[in-house]
Amino acid sequence: MNNLVETKEVWIDNKILTKDDVISLIKLFVNLSNEFLEKVKEIKRKELIQKELSAVTIEEIINGLGNSGIEFTASDNSTYNGSFDQILEEEEILSNKKITEILLVFYENVSSCKFIIKIKHSYSSRGYILVQGQDRTWVNGTIRLVENFFSNCRNQSTFIKKYVILIIGSTIVILNFFLINLIELFIKTKLIFPKFMDNLFNKDLIFVIIILSLITATPAVYFYGWLKNLFPRIEIQTGKDFQQVEKEKSKKLWIIASKILIPTIISFLLRLLIH
Repeated sequence: MNNLVETKEVWIDNKILTKDDVISLIKLFVNLSNEFLEKVKEIKRKELIQKELSAVTIEEIINGLGNSGIEFTASDNSTYNGSFDQILEEEEILSNKKITEILLVFYENVSSCKFIIKIKHSYSSRGYILVQGQDRTWVNGTIRLVENFFSNCRNQSTFIKKYVILIIGSTIVILNFFLINLIELFIKTKLIFPKFMDNLFNKDLIFVIIILSLITATPAVYFYGWLKNLFPRIEIQTGKDFQQVEKEKSKKLWIIASKILIPTIISFLLRLLIH
């Protein structure tokens, strides 16, 4: 190993991590960290033996070379810290708690090694991987293995993010259609609008549509926000009901869509009946 320190950083985006994925990620992190630490310990042990230090002193130095740990943050803001072995033994945390953030950390000072994975259940942030050290082969190999792991995790749907303009635009059109139906309904039944509104509606429909579009733009953006919240950029599926996440997501999607489509359809049918 030379004295130059190489750093590799990778961002993880649009991924879904199940409980099994989280456990597999921890095991991969532990294996990669331990393999490198054992390699460094062996090199350091040979150096210390050449200095004719006592066996006890050598082992004390060797055992203090690496520093690793894990931290979970749950949806109730409780945190769980410990060694990798402790976390894997306490697997019920992943079964009973909705985990919102995972931090895996490994440091080793002899070769300036640093290995960090930070994954957060988020609608705006991406996951983060950092691998750093003087051993270039280990740095490149480690970052490649972790990238391969995440590439095999299920992809999050990017439809909502990709078609933001189309979704907001379509929502504005639907809301405009709903309001136009209501206005015509009120005009024909003479419930609200006076005669001059009837004239305005018939002669300057484009002007009315522009005004309605400005009015419906805000609820359309809110509607998009509700849809977006169903598909986080990074989604961690743990906890008691993690197996029901996809069903709940579909259910909420239909509920959100129905809040716009059903009133619009009803208003159109009423408009036809009165016509």
